[in-house]
Amino acid sequence: MRRLLKAIPTEKPVVALKRKGAIFTKPLFVAEVRYRAWTHDGKLRHPSFKGIRQAEDELANYELAYEPSSRPV
Repeated sequence: MRRLLKAIPTEKPVVALKRKGAIFTKPLFVAEVRYRAWTHDGKLRHPSFKGIRQAEDELANYELAYEPSSRPV
């Protein structure tokens, strides 16, 4: 994976992210990830990386945002 990503660097990320020392790449691949649920602090619970593949079409890039449910407690 490092070889794939090293060949496609970009200066500006597609979504608004601030990470110290991060190297961003062009969005040419799709990572498949499964997860159980969102935690209360907006993280994925039990994420599992399933694989990476080339994007087959013009996919939209989304920034995932956690929104707590409005269910009564």
